[in-house]
Amino acid sequence: MTFLKVDKRGRNTLPEHVRRDLGIEGDEGALVILEKTTRGTYELVPAALVPRDQLWIHHPAMRDRIEEAERHFREGRSTRRDTPQEAQRYLDSLKG
Repeated sequence: MTFLKVDKRGRNTLPEHVRRDLGIEGDEGALVILEKTTRGTYELVPAALVPRDQLWIHHPAMRDRIEEAERHFREGRSTRRDTPQEAQRYLDSLKG
C-alpha cells in the first residue's frame, strides 16, 4: 500500500515503484488516465495519444472489418501470393 501526500494545489508525485509498475518510469510528460471504477474508486491507467492519421483504425466499422479478416485467417479462408506482382494482379482482378 502506498500513501500519497497532496499539496495545497491538489498535486502529488507518484513514487518511483508506481511509475515503474505503470511503465512510465523516466518518461517525462507520460500520460495516465485517472479513471473512476464501478465501485467508486479510482484507477491509474497508462495512456497514449493516438495520432490523427491513425484514428481510423479505432472506428467501430474498421474494428469490425479487422475482426472479420482475422476470423478468415483463423478459418483458413485467405489467399496467398508469393510476389508483390502476383498480389497486385490478384487485387486488380478483384476490381473487375
